[in-house]
Amino acid sequence: MSATIPVTGGDLGRTTREPVTERRDAGYGSRSMTVTATFMPGSISVAPGSETPLALTVHNDEDERRVVSLEAVGDLADGVRLGLTSLSLEPDETFEIPVTVAVTPTVPPGLHRPEVRISADNDGAVPVVAAVSMEVMSVADHTVALDPVASKGARRGRHTVRVTNSGNEEVTVGVHPDHLDSAISLDSEPAVTVPPGRHADVTLTAVPSSTYWNGPSVEHPFAVTTTGSDGRSFELAGTYVQRPRMPAWLGPALAGAAMALLIGAIVWFAFARPWVEDTAEQAADDAIEADREALRERIVELEEAAAEAEELPLGTPTDLRLDVAAAGGNIGAARETVPAGSTVSITDVVFQNPTGAVGTVRLTRDGDVLLESELANFRDLDLHFVAPYTVAGGSEIALELDCRTPGPGVPECTVGASLVGFVD
Repeated sequence: MSATIPVTGGDLGRTTREPVTERRDAGYGSRSMTVTATFMPGSISVAPGSETPLALTVHNDEDERRVVSLEAVGDLADGVRLGLTSLSLEPDETFEIPVTVAVTPTVPPGLHRPEVRISADNDGAVPVVAAVSMEVMSVADHTVALDPVASKGARRGRHTVRVTNSGNEEVTVGVHPDHLDSAISLDSEPAVTVPPGRHADVTLTAVPSSTYWNGPSVEHPFAVTTTGSDGRSFELAGTYVQRPRMPAWLGPALAGAAMALLIGAIVWFAFARPWVEDTAEQAADDAIEADREALRERIVELEEAAAEAEELPLGTPTDLRLDVAAAGGNIGAARETVPAGSTVSITDVVFQNPTGAVGTVRLTRDGDVLLESELANFRDLDLHFVAPYTVAGGSEIALELDCRTPGPGVPECTVGASLVGFVD
C-alpha cells in the first residue's frame, strides 16, 4: 500500500479489523463508494484549549485498488489535522490514519461533531463521511487588571478595570470599589458581562471630598474587589494622587512677574520720567519700549523655567517592539541592546499571541527573567508598572519564546511584545 503524500502525523498501520461504515446517502443516479471509515474512539469528552489524538480507520471493500482524498469538514474543521490527505488502498485493505483535533479555549461547551470526508478520485461516487462526537467541557475563567495603577489630578482621577474572559462561557463580574478613607469617593458600574474570549472595561472615577489651591500632592490609596460568576475573586490596589489646583510653578512665575513690574516701575519713576521731561517725545517712547522688552525677556525666562519644571523625571518617551517566531518544540528569541551611556526605564509591557499558540514567553534583562507567562493564558496581555524596570547602557533586553504547539492553521508560534517607557 502507498500514500500519495508523506505522512505528517503519527505512525500508520495495517489492520484486519472491519471498521464501522458511515456514508452519506447517494442521490438519484449516483452510486455509493464502497469505502468505509470510522473514528476510534467514536465519542470523547475534551477540555477547551486541548488537543486530542484520534485514529481514523479506512477500509476498501472493492476488488480493485482505490485512490481516495481526505478533507476535514463541518464543525471544528479548522482544528482538525490529518496525518495524510490522500492515500491508495488495495482491495480489502484497511489503513489507520492519525488525526488530531485541536479545541481552542473559546469553543462553546456542548456536543460538537468534527467530520472527515473521504472522496474517490475522478469516478463520481458519493463521498463517505466519518464523524466523531466530542463533548466540550464548560470552563469559566477570567482575569482583571487596573489601569493606571496611579492616577493624578486636582479634581478627579480616572482608572479602568479591564475584565478578560479566558474561558468558553459568558462571565459576569461585579466591581466593588473601596476608598479606604473618607477623603475621596469612588464611582463605577456595579457589574459587567463579558463573552468568551473577549474583554470589557469598567471606568472607575475617584473624586476628592475637597480641593486645595497649593501645597504638596496627597496620595489616596483605594482597593477594588471583583467577584465573578465563575467563582473567582480578585483584589486590586490603586492610588489617586490629588494635586493642588494651582501648579507648583505658577507661584514663582507670578512672583517673578510682579518683581519685573516693580523693577520696571522703579526704573520709570526714578530714571525714565525725569529724562522724558527733559527730552523729546520720541526719546520717551524709546525708553518705554526698552522697559517692555526687558519685561518680555523676563517672562520668556519664567516660561522656560516652568517648562523645565514640567519635564518628565524619567527622560524622553521611547518605545520598542520585539517579535519572535519558533516552530513547535523549538525555542526562539529576539534581542535588543541598550546603547552605551543610556538608561531605559520600562513602564508598560504588552504581550501579543495573535494565533493562539501554546508555550511560554519570557522577557529577560541580561539573561535574568523579568516577566514570564504561559501563551495559553492570553491573546493580548498588557502590564503597567508604578516602579519601572530599568536597563542600563550595554545591557540586553530579550524576548524568549518556548513554542510547544503552534496555533490552528499556522506552522509556527508567533509572539510579540511592545515595550513603552523612557530613555535618559
